[in-house]
Amino acid sequence: MNNRKIILDIDSVGDDILALFFAALHPDFDLLAVSTVSGAAGSIEQATRVALHTVEVTGKQIPVYRGAEGPLVKEQKNLLGDPVNFFASLEEKFGDRLVEMNKSEETKLVEEKESAVDFIIRMAHQYKENLSLVCTGPTTNLAMAIQKDPSIVPLLGEIYVLGGAFHIPGNITPVSEYNIFADPEAAQLVLTSGVPVTLVPLDICENNLFADSMLTRDSLFDITSNGKSSVSDYILKKFPIYIDVWRSYFHLVGFPMDDVITAAVAVEEKLCTYSERCHVEVALEGRLTRGQTIAFNGVQIYDYPDRKMKNVRIAKTVDGKRFMDLFIRTIINGE
Repeated sequence: MNNRKIILDIDSVGDDILALFFAALHPDFDLLAVSTVSGAAGSIEQATRVALHTVEVTGKQIPVYRGAEGPLVKEQKNLLGDPVNFFASLEEKFGDRLVEMNKSEETKLVEEKESAVDFIIRMAHQYKENLSLVCTGPTTNLAMAIQKDPSIVPLLGEIYVLGGAFHIPGNITPVSEYNIFADPEAAQLVLTSGVPVTLVPLDICENNLFADSMLTRDSLFDITSNGKSSVSDYILKKFPIYIDVWRSYFHLVGFPMDDVITAAVAVEEKLCTYSERCHVEVALEGRLTRGQTIAFNGVQIYDYPDRKMKNVRIAKTVDGKRFMDLFIRTIINGE
């Protein structure tokens, strides 16, 4: 890990919470701060409140910075309705258990006064290539930081982004993944800015071929049977419904750990295999294609000069058993 400092940029839903637990408790994850962004949590207020409460559960002193309250382009075209409103189809089966998924927890902690965007800029100038961001929600905060101060682009170290789908269907449209779809202009800006990016796509996260990397009831047993802590108690209380919903709705063998995998490769790079560095862009138009991630591979007739910017590597496989062992061990030994 050397002297690398990390900002965890989250939208505070489900596996973002688990990623924050992992980052706070892993001995080699030098977590400078948490920044929040509006995304799957619905509002920036909710995202920030959940982040503060999650930090409070860990018992660690980790500052939380409030970030973007919406996407770069404020007037987004709502082509498909609410992309995360699947609760209505689950109410008959799960009933009151769904309350636990969106429950707003009270916290005594208070967010920092500085904005997440200004904090990212300040840390980029302070730590330069020793600063990495792990972005597990829309990349709006980083995009806004680059817009405000483009001089940070050559300073930043590796950026780890959960997003995109290349070889399996998306979870919003058949080709679009939620984090990219939620703010495609921000993702396009980040991916084509020249910063070095490790992109962790749905291909290795929400794919039953990598079932060993998903949270199951066996995982919960392994965590809670090795002693109790505030973190393990929280996971046992909160995540059975996540496991059941993802099995029922998405037909996955467990709850996918997308955000945790993205955080984990920042400290354990060999958990994944990767593509060669390539150029990646985001489709900004189309009812079904908006938010699609496109990797420039192969040979095409049309020339495209920007493809010479090969700054993105894409995670191709994950060692699921090794990853889950690492996550469980981190939670068990972290307090």
